Amino acid sequence: MICLQPCYFLAAFEGRIMPAPTVAFELYDAVFQYMEQLGHSEHTLCEKLNVKSKFDYNHNGRIPLLLYEQAFIAGENLTDDPAFGMRMGGSGFPAHLGVFYYLSMTAKDVSQVMCAISKFFPLAFDFIRLDMETNDSHLRTTFFYNCPRPHRHVIEYITAYWYRVSSQMSFNVDNVPRTLYLKNTQHCENPVVHSIFQSTVILFDQDEDRFDLNLECLGYHSTLTNEKHFTLSESRAVNLLMQLRSQDRIAREICNHVADMLDAGAPSIENVASKMNCSGRTLQRRLAERNLSYQMLLDYVRKDRAIDLLCKTTLPITKIAIRTGFADDSTFHRAFRRWTGMSPGSYRH
Repeated sequence: MICLQPCYFLAAFEGRIMPAPTVAFELYDAVFQYMEQLGHSEHTLCEKLNVKSKFDYNHNGRIPLLLYEQAFIAGENLTDDPAFGMRMGGSGFPAHLGVFYYLSMTAKDVSQVMCAISKFFPLAFDFIRLDMETNDSHLRTTFFYNCPRPHRHVIEYITAYWYRVSSQMSFNVDNVPRTLYLKNTQHCENPVVHSIFQSTVILFDQDEDRFDLNLECLGYHSTLTNEKHFTLSESRAVNLLMQLRSQDRIAREICNHVADMLDAGAPSIENVASKMNCSGRTLQRRLAERNLSYQMLLDYVRKDRAIDLLCKTTLPITKIAIRTGFADDSTFHRAFRRWTGMSPGSYRH
């Protein structure tokens, strides 16, 4: 039975952002859905977790990692299944993980899918950073945590869920060969692992959590590729990530400085860093720790101002381009279409 420390969640009840690490509520809710399918009621799982409702500790659509881990542990205890997290991931709960599904479905190829997932992974798990690097034969994606390594059920769930959803989109092991490395010991028999991951090679007791994709498969794409829909999904993901990070002091301070300096043109990261009494490299490193980039924040502020001026003023689009830090109309039109999928004029209309 879980016993949550009240001080840990005090900030959430005072209306401030919940401390990391957290997961998206829909992932936590998926545990309840999966348990119901196995014949265990929501009330039963809540009792195990010592909560009155699954909505306890839900703050702005986020749930503490601690509670999420305990839900998996309770699931293992109730089902007597040591492969509970892996099996749940392989069953495909939740059915679709919001914006990730559309990004993966409409991307032009595997390489673009991986870049998008890495960029927006904090929307699902804000305590995991995906680090990608290539060698002569593979794209290596390694998990790094800003907290102690989560319970093995969480990691096994993530990897099994990815396998299930990617296979549904034709990114299966035949089209996209991969090898999975897990730090934890294997807790179930080989036939169970094989039934979930099929032909994927899985190695346990490794030095790190990662998976390798063959380089030659990075250009593979599905028949659902759609550049316009991908752009719209990416814009939506950026907005969601900005909302998630909106209470972060550094991100908020950067956005404020950018907004103050836009009239004179788009400020560089060095310009903003000097206002914050640090170097551009230091500021870049601090953003990387938050899975953010300066360009992402700059675009966010510019887009927000552009939409505000288009909707609330009658300023000519030429002047709006200047007010958002663009040197000419054509560059502004291209950026705005990338952000929204529409031209500035169509958006205003």
